[in-house]
Amino acid sequence: MRKEYEALEGEAPPETLDAALAAADRAEKRLREAIEVLPQGVVFLDEDGRYILWNRKYEEIYCRSADLLEPGARLADTLRVGVARGDYPEAKGREEEWLADRLRLMQEPDARHEQRLSNGRCILIEERRTEDGGSIGLRVDITDLKQQEESFRLLFDRNPLAMLVHDPESGLIVNANASACRLLGYTPEELNGLATRRLFAAQAWAIAAPMLDADLATSNANWQMLRRDGGRVETHVSTHASTLDGRQVTIASIFDVTERCRIERRMEYMARHDELTGLANRSHCRETLRELLHGAVPAGTVTLALIDLDNFKSVNDTYGYRFGDALLIDAALRMRDLMPPGALLCRIAGDEFAIIFRKSSLTQAELVIKAIIAVLCEPFHVHGNTLHVGATAGMAGAPFDSGDHETLMRYANLALYAAKTERRGSCRSFEVAMDEAAQARSRLETDLRKAVRDDELEVHYQPLLNLETGAIECCEALLRWNHAERGQVSPEVFVPLAEELGLIDKLGRFVLQTACREATRWPESVRLSVNVSPVQFRNGNLLSTVINALSGSGLGAERLELEITEAVLMEHGPRPAAIIRNLRAFGIGISLDDFGTGYSSLSYLLNYPFTKIKIDKSFILNLHEEASSRAVIRAVIGLGRSLGLTVAAEGIESDVEREYLRAEGCTQGQGFLFGRPQPGSMLQFPGAQPDALDPV
Repeated sequence: MRKEYEALEGEAPPETLDAALAAADRAEKRLREAIEVLPQGVVFLDEDGRYILWNRKYEEIYCRSADLLEPGARLADTLRVGVARGDYPEAKGREEEWLADRLRLMQEPDARHEQRLSNGRCILIEERRTEDGGSIGLRVDITDLKQQEESFRLLFDRNPLAMLVHDPESGLIVNANASACRLLGYTPEELNGLATRRLFAAQAWAIAAPMLDADLATSNANWQMLRRDGGRVETHVSTHASTLDGRQVTIASIFDVTERCRIERRMEYMARHDELTGLANRSHCRETLRELLHGAVPAGTVTLALIDLDNFKSVNDTYGYRFGDALLIDAALRMRDLMPPGALLCRIAGDEFAIIFRKSSLTQAELVIKAIIAVLCEPFHVHGNTLHVGATAGMAGAPFDSGDHETLMRYANLALYAAKTERRGSCRSFEVAMDEAAQARSRLETDLRKAVRDDELEVHYQPLLNLETGAIECCEALLRWNHAERGQVSPEVFVPLAEELGLIDKLGRFVLQTACREATRWPESVRLSVNVSPVQFRNGNLLSTVINALSGSGLGAERLELEITEAVLMEHGPRPAAIIRNLRAFGIGISLDDFGTGYSSLSYLLNYPFTKIKIDKSFILNLHEEASSRAVIRAVIGLGRSLGLTVAAEGIESDVEREYLRAEGCTQGQGFLFGRPQPGSMLQFPGAQPDALDPV
């Protein structure tokens, strides 16, 4: 600029020229100061492409060519030197072509363009022509931005997650990565420019469209998207608003959740259905019953029926679970064929099923149940074997019996229990008396637990006499429960209950330990007899319980005998026989109680080392009326004598019965004629006198 003023030197007065030159210097200084604060590189060229002015940022950008920068130097020359030095890697191998393109862009600037330098930097160039034919150029270092773009490009293109770039204004896809192409079955060329709505099911697009126009980094919505072949994929879509080439776009990340949704649906199905039969399970049954009875819309009459297969356990025990499973599947199919419309068939336990009847009367439901019982009584043909089971059912209805789903389930179960107790293969409807009995039983269970915990039970003793001499030879220990409110509770009531509640082991230990201690105060000639439950044999710790009781009391093993019933011997496996033989090895006597009432007593006498058999009192009661009872008694006594066993008779209540048994050769007698069960403190052992104990 100063040179232009110097050209006027001969045309103006000296003082005017000096003022003009000073003004030019000030303007140039201000211009330089202005461009120095700019973050971009700035350069001014004249009409011949020569350097006029540039800022420090420009020098920093072209640091390798800074030694060539001086006023009047031609940009074309500095570019040529830079190409020769290797400052512009894009020119390698096409130097002249590159130079020509670069100079053309300077002479005819119409758009921004990028330039790569040998130091790895990327420069954005923007140039504008001035009125005098020169040019102003801006240089922006966009290396960091390009690296970010490259990173995004790599992340986008190589991302295993399907990604689309959606243009909300046009509604088109402007880019898609390879994962999206694979997921949707399109080529990149087919996806680019495709209307985004074509990727969504028609019913979903109205909701999906606003989402694709929004910035939703997280979304809980699943969408069905359409593949090119018409198939559908379950997806989870999140969106992010961004800018691409100066326009607002939405980057959509697409998660393929097809398999996850399939698994979730399968898990939801399995959570509500039985895996073996495919029927609704217990959870589904309870949920349906609750919805019907407590839902917003009353369901009207609802009947719940519980069906239990009879003798199913024996199928598993005899043939194995593979046969049992096949039988359950067949049973489910038979029942399903008989289901009326609206009924729900469920498998709620191993061999227990439930049916929920909607808007059916108890009578209608009972007809279906009876048909089911009939069809389940027919033979099952499983793996070449013919199997027979059966079914028993119990029913309860709403709102007649109860409007609460839990109570209705309990009532149906009580009806089923009553049916199984009375007659298998039958169907019972709930009655109030069933609930009353269940409540009474529950109270009895509570009282029994308390009695066991607080040592409220006692051991009484009933003598067994030698029918020839009248001397007491043995005393049987009998458990007694004198309830504070109920009075004397029969052992026939509380002993089976103790077995069900798992208390029989504790009671057995109590009786053995108490009776053994008491027996040590008796004459040496008097033995102790203690009843043993089949459950004690089944639990497997009977032998140690007996030995501990003997050692703890000091009672000799030969003075103890254990009474067992045929139920013990009917247990499967070798355990009962092994326990009995081990007990005999210690010298403990084994008595077979209730002889003659079972099915296989004779074979048991031959296979087990018994020392005594007890004739059941039912034969003694019928002694005078039935000749068959006398024949059985005579046969048992003869059998016992031939096997060398002591034979004892229970239930003797008259002198006639005592004399008959003594005449037949019966060894011992027990009954009210000789004494009732009484506490140990009341027992007396006089000499061998026939009437030592007064008849009661």
